[in-house]
Amino acid sequence: MHKKRGYNITSITMALNGAAAYPRACQALAAMLSRNSLNPADITVLFKMYSGADPPPVDLLRVPHFLDLLVDALFKPGSKINPEHKPKYIHLLAYAASVHEIFKKGQRKSLNRDELNATVQSIEKVHNVCNDSKGSMELVAEVNAFYQCIRFPVVAIGVVRWVECTVTDPSYFKLTTEHTPVHLALLDEVVTNHVTLHQKVLDLLVQLFESPQDELDVLVQLERRKMLLDRMVHLFSRGCVVPVVNYIKSLVKVDIQRCYLLFFFCILEVSLRFAIFVGEKEGRLFKHAGNIGVFNLYYCNIIVIKFRK
Repeated sequence: MHKKRGYNITSITMALNGAAAYPRACQALAAMLSRNSLNPADITVLFKMYSGADPPPVDLLRVPHFLDLLVDALFKPGSKINPEHKPKYIHLLAYAASVHEIFKKGQRKSLNRDELNATVQSIEKVHNVCNDSKGSMELVAEVNAFYQCIRFPVVAIGVVRWVECTVTDPSYFKLTTEHTPVHLALLDEVVTNHVTLHQKVLDLLVQLFESPQDELDVLVQLERRKMLLDRMVHLFSRGCVVPVVNYIKSLVKVDIQRCYLLFFFCILEVSLRFAIFVGEKEGRLFKHAGNIGVFNLYYCNIIVIKFRK
């Protein structure tokens, strides 16, 4: 909110996180935050300080605005970083995300950097893939690398940012031929591994679901929405129940005909997944699969009527 109103609260932020005790780090951070952009000179100052034997507290780097700038610099399509300074950006982001320290009475008692190198390697690997501007088909070969690295929360945040910038491009769905694009399939893996990113992923799916695609054929639009609903069903299955249900409920008040499709598709997905699970557990196939559709249609009507009340 303060950014939208044109307020500069950098000095307040620096005072609250104790950066004043480290003048060089404070000056470098304040310069970048006040300009809302990173620059190699200040990044180099911070990199040297946080590469030494006695670095400043990691909390100085954990200013949300500063972390957003680092994530955008490394994962936002079109962002340009001097290759000479790229390792410094990656190191600072990895340090902020992975290092743990304990202070008692103003003195540092422990500094744990065990996960720093692995985090640096994962950020670098995914950054290189995201920066290559590969098409969906070429990305299939990198899926395993993504899945290995997405378990790191900071990499997952970067992937979500990269996917968001990519799929919200107006031409993305015009050029995509897959039923489920790789970019959106990666969101499923993020949802599986990181509960804290559920809401962010849901917000992106809602944005895509509601974005107009009038230039596409009606059937293509329908398939696209079904695919996005499938991603929401996955969110639902991973514990993001109330936000997903609330969004579906909000659609009832807007367009009841559209709502029937949404509920039917969601319940069909849930029941089929449950039925497949039961069938596998019992070691047999369905003999009454046709009854599932009848059940869903009936159940869908009941839920719509309840929500309308």
